[in-house]
Amino acid sequence: MDKIRRFVGNETKIFNIMIALFFLVPVFYMIYLCVIVAIYPTSFKELFSSSPFAAVMLIASCLDLLMGYYLYHLKVHLNHHDLFMLAIYLSALLQLLLGNLLIAFFIVLLILSSSNKKIKLSNLRNDASYLSMLGAFLVMYMFCDFVLLKLMI
Repeated sequence: MDKIRRFVGNETKIFNIMIALFFLVPVFYMIYLCVIVAIYPTSFKELFSSSPFAAVMLIASCLDLLMGYYLYHLKVHLNHHDLFMLAIYLSALLQLLLGNLLIAFFIVLLILSSSNKKIKLSNLRNDASYLSMLGAFLVMYMFCDFVLLKLMI
């Protein structure tokens, strides 16, 4: 139990693992697609035309790569705490909807280990460009979520 408390209490370690997962998910998905193409006599074009699910998940995994860079940039380079926490909350919701449970788990751990969980909306007024990027990510992730939902029904 003490190991779990020490792990959850270290916000920097959880943040680094979460960012690594955001960067590694697209790499592992591409390796998975390459293995499928190597095992079955097919090309990427045929794979994506025969399986729209694979195409949507490729788009979503590329969005994970961009979102990981965005979160890293907000936290490390800009130190915008309120915008970072807003992005973390939205990212947790979007990753749960997308089915990336491992990333969502580490995002929830990051939220639980964060000392300041509150967001002051008045501090977000000066960050219009970063908010618009977050809005664009939200729209793209929701598009992927709706397409995946449509494919499952």
